Amino acid sequence: MQERQVDIAIIGAGVVGLATALSLAPTGLQIALFDAQPKPSAGPQGTALNDWDRRVTAVTPESIRFLTSLNAWPLIEESKRGGAYTDMFVWDSEGTGHVHFTASDLNIESLGTIVESSLTTQALITATEAASNLSIHWGMRLESMDIEAESVRFTTSSGDTVIADMTIGADGGRSKSRELAGMRTREWRYGQNAIVATVRVEPHHSHACWQAFLPTGPLALLPLAGDDLCSIVWSLDDALSDHWIQADHDTFVAGLNRALSGRGPQVQEVSDPQMFPLIQCHAVDYSQGRFVLVGDAAHSIHPLAGQGINLGLSDAQTLRNEIVRAHQRGADWCSPQVFSRYERQRKGHNLGMMATMQAFKWGFGSKNPAVTLMRNIGLNSVDALPMAKRWFVQQAIGAK
Repeated sequence: MQERQVDIAIIGAGVVGLATALSLAPTGLQIALFDAQPKPSAGPQGTALNDWDRRVTAVTPESIRFLTSLNAWPLIEESKRGGAYTDMFVWDSEGTGHVHFTASDLNIESLGTIVESSLTTQALITATEAASNLSIHWGMRLESMDIEAESVRFTTSSGDTVIADMTIGADGGRSKSRELAGMRTREWRYGQNAIVATVRVEPHHSHACWQAFLPTGPLALLPLAGDDLCSIVWSLDDALSDHWIQADHDTFVAGLNRALSGRGPQVQEVSDPQMFPLIQCHAVDYSQGRFVLVGDAAHSIHPLAGQGINLGLSDAQTLRNEIVRAHQRGADWCSPQVFSRYERQRKGHNLGMMATMQAFKWGFGSKNPAVTLMRNIGLNSVDALPMAKRWFVQQAIGAK
């Protein structure tokens, strides 16, 4: 057992925690990450359906620029496992409403790239190896934490005590660090689970995302690197998700194709599916003393628009900017004032995205004929108005 002193401690070495650490490394401050899990393996490299990570993210151009600045995105590109998409087709299964977004609306090459979560994590871990002032401690669970006037002191499952000038909680939606800090949250379940899997489709996915809004929840078909491979995220009410996760292969495939209504490519084959509950959670405050939250530890949302990881990376950039600005001025770079500026910039945006997801959940889950009519009119109106489409595309890709 030992006592370790660092400038910045980060709890959680997932995508957002790693990105935050890498973005702060140029300051020269001593940064240490602690993660309860063992160091992840390199992950599967094959192209069989079960060789793909079921959890994927839609990484926006803005997030790609950030990951490029951290020297992580080139590693993802080298893997040739990212699926760039140029179009997005969205429709209401209960009516005629539909909208088609395309990269050409903004004169850009793509709307984003679908990337396996494990691949992004591995790229960031590899990038940390070039930073001599950054260390990662795997398999160290957080046991206790005290937020003191000038530091944050915590103990880990190894018996070590860590004293940090500031600590960042980046340990996900069920954040242990947030719990130990006694920070309040507003949390609710959607009453749904998401089923995720890799599917083989026919014909070519056309480098497009296909999203159906069903009364039971949205179904997204997301293009992977292979022309005939997609990832699915199928959000379903609790009782239905239990039924479909237990369905045999052919029944599951038939159910997917019925849900897609012939609008997108036909699903031919599916991997072993996985399921996880959908919970929305938002911290009342993002900071307390010298402790601050980022990513899902501060806010977790419905995976409907694939924006969770992008919101977290935006948190990391904003927090980095505020810390670096204070550090360069010779000011107290981990003062509550720095964290307040970060929170003011991020909370409104994050709450807005959460409210939008909740509105989609209510609007497309309603069986009221008047609501059905209005949402179909709304989708068709957006599709017919170039300025409206441009605004929605900008929101989807994180354009500023």
